[in-house]
Amino acid sequence: MSQQKNWRHCKDCGLLFFGGGDSGRCAETAKPHDGTGSKNYSLHYNKPDYGQNKWKWCKKCSIIQYEPSKGHCLILGDADHTSEGSGDYSIGQKKNPEAPGTESGWHWCKKCAGLWKSQGSNRCSYGGTHVSDGSGDYALDVVDDKTDEGTEFFIVSELGDFVLDASNATTAGSVVYLWPYHGGENQRWRINSKGEIVSVKSGLVLEVKGGISSGNGLILNPSNGSDAQKFRTHKDGTIRTEKGDLVLDVAGAKTANGTEVLAYTINGNKNQKWRLVSRWH
Repeated sequence: MSQQKNWRHCKDCGLLFFGGGDSGRCAETAKPHDGTGSKNYSLHYNKPDYGQNKWKWCKKCSIIQYEPSKGHCLILGDADHTSEGSGDYSIGQKKNPEAPGTESGWHWCKKCAGLWKSQGSNRCSYGGTHVSDGSGDYALDVVDDKTDEGTEFFIVSELGDFVLDASNATTAGSVVYLWPYHGGENQRWRINSKGEIVSVKSGLVLEVKGGISSGNGLILNPSNGSDAQKFRTHKDGTIRTEKGDLVLDVAGAKTANGTEVLAYTINGNKNQKWRLVSRWH
């Protein structure tokens, strides 16, 4: 069964939004949704026989919304949400007794069509507060952020069977580059709750050398909490710096062994697209 993690509860408007990319906009603050303190929720997708399907991600405001009811997107003004690029998500109803590892109390808003749980102002993009008339009591799967940090994966370039590699992974300041897959620990990574990409071999973390500036290379260093060491995955296949919105880029789109990987301005090209896979195909 396919599931997607990193859905978060906005502490200001109460809506569920995808926390692995652009965080959209909150009706309460007019800023990106804020998942501070949120649990990590996992949604089923492309599984029409599970729960209620036809829930879609809005690519503009980043919330999950029930497509048949149209709703109202804060960023698009009076227009409906746009589900371009979204999977077909399915959400189950609360079971009695409540199933282990799930959280109920989520409701469909009849005005904005989003999924919300009471918190803060409960401000709706359509005006006023969310209204749950006619809604069921939905339950979401909850995953453990700390457990999720233990998942190891390869960061695979869309240019072919090449992965992010650091041959001198135990040495601070080592350059990170592209290399054919061989399965070694120097090609294995984890992402922790701070947004750091951690080398399995050494525990050193990925860093934009010299600070966040387009064209700077990537190296490994001990964790220091700086913005140059914080990243997030995005639905479009890019891996972005938390600040500055630069993306991991294979220099010159070359596939020669040892090609440098940079932090670079997004351009949508294939050399900026990646897949995180726990097992090689």
